[in-house]
Amino acid sequence: MPTARVERTERVPLEQLPVTVKLPLEGTSVVVVPLSGIVLDVLVREGDAVKRGQALARLQSREAMTLGADLSAAQGAYGVAAAQAKRDEQLLKEGIVPQARVQASIASRDAAAARVRELQAARAWAPAVTGSGMGVYELRAPMAGRVIERAVQPGGTYDALAKAFVLTAGQRVMLELRVPASLAGQVRRGQEVRTSEGAVAHVSETAGVLDAASQTVLVRAEGDAGALLPGMQTSATLWLPAPPDAVSVPGNALLGEGDAMRVFVRTAAGFRAVKVSLLARDGESRRIVRGELKHGDEVATGALDTLQARTATEGR
Repeated sequence: MPTARVERTERVPLEQLPVTVKLPLEGTSVVVVPLSGIVLDVLVREGDAVKRGQALARLQSREAMTLGADLSAAQGAYGVAAAQAKRDEQLLKEGIVPQARVQASIASRDAAAARVRELQAARAWAPAVTGSGMGVYELRAPMAGRVIERAVQPGGTYDALAKAFVLTAGQRVMLELRVPASLAGQVRRGQEVRTSEGAVAHVSETAGVLDAASQTVLVRAEGDAGALLPGMQTSATLWLPAPPDAVSVPGNALLGEGDAMRVFVRTAAGFRAVKVSLLARDGESRRIVRGELKHGDEVATGALDTLQARTATEGR
């Protein structure tokens, strides 16, 4: 009689979970339009690799036209305010002006300095392009990576803070999958997720809110993209911890279905039938079950109908 050993198992696959592929949280950067304007040139395409600081697009903006003049005026106002504050501090030491006047002049100086910093930051965020006309500035890549989304086109007019490009630093994605509420408590960070395309990820976060309509909990996992693209719909297997009494047996050792499923365990006197419940597939040829089985037991893998008939006869 052919037999095989019962094997210990540490995890159970939860198969055919619906998955939506998203951008990863880490290593993704959105480039926005700092000053409203019209796009003159788009310098990169989706899929292009870019370096940090590389120009992505050129825009012309009314705000950019006046930015230089505003910065010069603010720097002049700061110089006057700083000189006045310094003079008032000296006069206070000489007892000529009150403390309140000095406080007011210091506040004016600090406000002028803040305005200068604000305009300097705007200039750095929207650097002017020399020789390209008034008010022309560039959008530049904040990091090295790959352009995965382009939201602007030549001739388009865009408001400040409109999305222009999305960059990603590596070949990683985030998977969003829905786990039945009854199993959500077993999900932990680091557990393996494998998509039907073969991409492997690991659980990075689990939601604490139940979706009332589907009775599921959102789980996210991050891993190498492989053939996956953001926006794809696919399916995946999530590996959960196995119950203490779960074991793996060959698929051809199982007889029956549902509550009538059983295996035949070798004993000193022959074989005895043991009821089991099926938990999941374990690859192509084995199944994970629960029952009165332990690691190392030998189960029959052939002539199961004969063993079933013999067991029924012996039970009379």
